Amino acid sequence: MFKIGALLLFFSLSSAIYSQQKWKELWSLDIDSTAIWDIDPMHQSIIYQNQNVQKRDAKGQLMLQESIKSLGNIQKIDAQNPLKIALFSEDQQSICFLDNALALQTTCLYLSDLNISLAASMSASIQTDRIWVYDEPNSKIDLITLRNGQNQQVQNVKGLLNLHSIVNMQEIDNRLYLFDEQNQVAWFDQFGNFIDVATLTPNKPIYPIQDYFLIAEGKNIQTVDLNSEFVAFFFEGDAILDSSVRKMEVSGDRLYVQTQKRLYCFRVIQ
Repeated sequence: MFKIGALLLFFSLSSAIYSQQKWKELWSLDIDSTAIWDIDPMHQSIIYQNQNVQKRDAKGQLMLQESIKSLGNIQKIDAQNPLKIALFSEDQQSICFLDNALALQTTCLYLSDLNISLAASMSASIQTDRIWVYDEPNSKIDLITLRNGQNQQVQNVKGLLNLHSIVNMQEIDNRLYLFDEQNQVAWFDQFGNFIDVATLTPNKPIYPIQDYFLIAEGKNIQTVDLNSEFVAFFFEGDAILDSSVRKMEVSGDRLYVQTQKRLYCFRVIQ
């Protein structure tokens, strides 16, 4: 997802690490441990659980809720475009789109129709009307233009970069990231040109911000500079979170953290 201001937020925080910059909790809510969620550019949260999808405003208040049982199980939400929210079902090998009222848009995109053998993950692109799809058996990235089904490809991804099975892909700040099951991360520019690859601590939640990564350790989050390997404090959750961090995202001046039972939203205090 394209997170507006994520890089600016990091530099604001990194410069304030030694001045004890703090976070303010804006809201939190109970969610199922298997819930899938994403944040749109307006700080609205889209949450899928129990075959229902809900939209909450920037204050965490429920705005809309719809049943999407007919779409099957959803493995990923991408809300980068709030007018075209993407829902990926690995089971159905489909991508369906919701409008800003959570209404289903036309028909779903079935990936087999685009000669994709088995998609492991997908991501919306900042490029208009395009999505990224990773085809696991063929070890390739497809950048698909939705209006005509044409695509550009990056071939032999795992072979060239020595990656294991890909578990997620995400476009963030004009970079496409691939995450494998061993916490190896490869990233590309918005046109699919390879930039770099890194190996991070296995089995830890991670989130990239340009040349830095956020890495969760229990209830706390640190930043790691890949160039200098410098590790710095980012967020201390021991006294705030109910359990360990499972997932995190940064959007503007806000940090979103999922634990076993809750989803939290924090805003940095300048």
